[in-house]
Amino acid sequence: MVESQWAELHGKEIRYREQTWELTGTVDVRENGELLAVEATSAEDVKHQNATLYFGLESPGGSLNPGDLTDHFDRLERTKRKQYLIVRDDPKTYRYELERMEYD
Repeated sequence: MVESQWAELHGKEIRYREQTWELTGTVDVRENGELLAVEATSAEDVKHQNATLYFGLESPGGSLNPGDLTDHFDRLERTKRKQYLIVRDDPKTYRYELERMEYD
């Protein structure tokens, strides 16, 4: 596990489990880059409940290099059923699918 701060990710919002979550920018890169654990705070709850959102690599066989953890955030994407965190590490782009959430 390698923790990094991605300034471009800080303040972005994502809707999950009928709640809006604001991402803090703190990212743990796990499983050799195949899993991203992103810290978030509830944007709707007065208590500002904390959670970790887990994004798994969509396509195995290549991932973000945990040894080079500069801010690689590109964008968030949403389809009808799934949400993704897109990471760009020129010349490659990786799609991490939101898999689960754990309350802190």
